[in-house]
Amino acid sequence: MRSNLKHRLDDEQSEPPLFDFDIDEANEADSETMTDVGETPLHNDLQQQTLTRIQLEQLFSRASSALVAETTNDQESFKRKTTIKVPKTSKMITTPFPPIQSDRQEDFDISIEELKQFAQKPVGQLIIDRYSPDDKEIYYALSTVTLTFNQPMISISSLDEQTNPEDLGISLIPKVQGQWRWIDTKTVQFEAKHRFPYSTKYTLTVDRIRCVSAIGGKLDDDFFFEFSTKTLEVLQFLPDEIVSTLKPRCFLLFDQKIHMNEIFKHICVVHGDGIKMDNKELELLDEDTAENEFKWYLNQTEGNRQEYIAFTFKNDLLKATEYTIQLTQDCPSAEGPLTTTTEWSAEFRTYEPLKILGWFPNINDEDQETVGPGRCWSIIFNNSLDHSTIKKSIFKVEPILKEKVLLGIEHTNDYSNKITIFNNSQPDTVYTLSIQPGILKDVYGQTFEQDPTEEPIQFHVEESNSPLYGILRGESGIIIMDPGLLYEPYYSFIVCNYSELIIRINRVKPEHYKPNVLKFSAGFDDDDDDYAEEEEDQNEAIEDNHNIPGEELLNEIIQTNCQRNEPKEIRISLKAYLTKSSGVGQLFIFITTTKKAYKECEHRYWGNTRAILVWLQCTRLAVDTFASS
Repeated sequence: MRSNLKHRLDDEQSEPPLFDFDIDEANEADSETMTDVGETPLHNDLQQQTLTRIQLEQLFSRASSALVAETTNDQESFKRKTTIKVPKTSKMITTPFPPIQSDRQEDFDISIEELKQFAQKPVGQLIIDRYSPDDKEIYYALSTVTLTFNQPMISISSLDEQTNPEDLGISLIPKVQGQWRWIDTKTVQFEAKHRFPYSTKYTLTVDRIRCVSAIGGKLDDDFFFEFSTKTLEVLQFLPDEIVSTLKPRCFLLFDQKIHMNEIFKHICVVHGDGIKMDNKELELLDEDTAENEFKWYLNQTEGNRQEYIAFTFKNDLLKATEYTIQLTQDCPSAEGPLTTTTEWSAEFRTYEPLKILGWFPNINDEDQETVGPGRCWSIIFNNSLDHSTIKKSIFKVEPILKEKVLLGIEHTNDYSNKITIFNNSQPDTVYTLSIQPGILKDVYGQTFEQDPTEEPIQFHVEESNSPLYGILRGESGIIIMDPGLLYEPYYSFIVCNYSELIIRINRVKPEHYKPNVLKFSAGFDDDDDDYAEEEEDQNEAIEDNHNIPGEELLNEIIQTNCQRNEPKEIRISLKAYLTKSSGVGQLFIFITTTKKAYKECEHRYWGNTRAILVWLQCTRLAVDTFASS
């Protein structure tokens, strides 16, 4: 901008400015100015003098061209905002009040007779423009009823006086706690104190004779409208799945107040092929027991204490049976006279006797007929098992060889009806498993009794020349070591066909525990066949596979020296990693395969475990932990 300004100044200086000024006008203006002054200045030498035309021309000729250029520069950029003009003053006129009678002007004159004739003209028919609710069945909490007319029903001055709508023939039957009020001169509204009671039919009427508008309008016919609030409905029912006891407690939560004894008369329990139980076999729970048992459901909404029923059974129910709880038609509510028009029902089942559903591998299963040597077996039960009753000693495997076949048992909360068996099975062998009766129990307290007439539990192991399977098995998760083993503590696991493993041991503390610390995700690339830099791959596996917490004590790769398809038990001594004085502590053990060992296997299963993660607690105070969802 400065460069442009300079160019403009140069251009303007090249041409002398021309002035168009009327000297006579200036002198005349000066003389006028001098004339307006009323006082004579104190010093005569300071008095204004009238300049001649020649003197003015000489004065302007001496003006600097640069100064003139500066004043004629781009004025728009320096122009300040326009000053707001001074508002014009109003003209004040003084008049007498009240005005003189002769000054008053009327547009027209109306006589009393004309006013009477004007008032007698018809005002039109009174109509109810709209009303709310306008549905005959109301399935929500209703708190207001509204009527709107096409003509004013009261004067504006009467809004604060709360004119009673019943005086105008407006009525709502049955009566509800609340009050009528006028929203405006045409709209009246009834506001219930709480809400309109459910299971009730209401009638809204307007008497055409008594209902007259403020300007005299009348209805042609009586207004009549009926609507009903919803009938009784079940919001929550318990139990809804398999029950853990043969004397379950049933709970029904409704959407409105009930009379418990009346509802109890309408409850029907059916089982089997439509067999109905007598209501004498049921009994209501007392209030304290019910509120303690179903406290969470009752606290969800205020006022639920009068909207539920809870009952139980006097005798044990049948096992492995489906029971249906029914509420018959015409079930009443405590809020109104309307009853239910349909039947309601819900089902639950009692648990079945503990039995085996299947096992893996199974010669009768086309998908999993056999497994390789050392590969784990599993048994599936129909019910969740009691963890405290699962012991390695109750399982027996035949044939019995020189080396023990049964190495370990695993049972987890995630698969509570499944038992995994770690084994040292030999190729081309059929093993038969038996379970000692009367010891293994499910969560319902039922003991397992193996039926000798049923199909035996047999596991078929493949021949040695079968495809190469990599196996890595061991107890994982949070483990508490038997205090009796603290003198020579160790951790054992099974490996088959993997040539080398990564072993990492860290010393940990409770503050190191996180919900996902025992989760592992390996990402070995099956298409990567470059083994040239074997040591680099192994180090990468150690560094990248899992970031375990705590103080590192051991981090190395071991050679397993496994024979083909022959599982091998490996024990890791832990004594050197525990507190020397007491032999206790907490260790995090991480075991996984190297990339090289993993890719040596010909076949892989999605379900194979490629890592073992253990949080091992070695303590003389046995404390178990469970992860809750």
